[in-house]
Amino acid sequence: MRFGFFTPQDTTRYCYLRLRRLREAIKDPEILDAAMRGLGVPSAGQPLSSARDKMAAIDLHIERLRGDETSLWFGVPPAEILAAALFTARKVSDGAAQNLFSDVARKEELVTPIANWLDYMGFVEYRGLTPGTPRVDVVAYQVGRLMTTPRILGVELLNEPDQLRPALERMSAFAPFTHAMYLACSPALAADVLVTHAKGPRALHWEPDAFRNQLAAGGFGLLLIEGDAVSEVLAPKERKPDVAKLMDIARATIAAGRPR
Repeated sequence: MRFGFFTPQDTTRYCYLRLRRLREAIKDPEILDAAMRGLGVPSAGQPLSSARDKMAAIDLHIERLRGDETSLWFGVPPAEILAAALFTARKVSDGAAQNLFSDVARKEELVTPIANWLDYMGFVEYRGLTPGTPRVDVVAYQVGRLMTTPRILGVELLNEPDQLRPALERMSAFAPFTHAMYLACSPALAADVLVTHAKGPRALHWEPDAFRNQLAAGGFGLLLIEGDAVSEVLAPKERKPDVAKLMDIARATIAAGRPR
């Protein structure tokens, strides 16, 4: 499979898997075995021993799938198909592929990486919202200085694909209070959203941009969390917060004796 010699390995993603990790993964015969099972690659009556032979069989089968109008993978880029197969295979590859998509067990595991990222970006988390104000998981502000302007960010954390719709509703409600709004999740969650979308009644084929399109429609950005690392993979729409609403919050906060 050709990825392109000059393709950026750390910013290019397929099924939300970083290209660098994808290229390393396909060197492992166990991971390729799992991918072959997931894609239904025929073995031609004999087992394939080398990673090169397995990859060649995968390439050939992917081209068949891409050319079949009845296939889920019709017209989908080969690397996207391969990465999606690895995502499915991560549970059945004897542990070899389990960490590729940086799964987390609980949403709370996303809190510290986001807090560290916000601190690095010069933001301070705000904890003084009054009751009745729309809520998202993290609200942070940046004080204007010589090289920066005052900004307010909202970040919603997500680790369950079936909670995407409520998360988007909360983000839409809170967006008028912010300059920018992000959804933050693991690559595994983002890939799971694509899987869920592909199983929907209106989906004819796999849509690599389905998740991005949902977020972009609301003007939301996407942050992917891989261990301690946080990457912006979709920039949010910049807004001008509703000053009147911000002042209402400030007045209520002061009246309640809450910290600013």
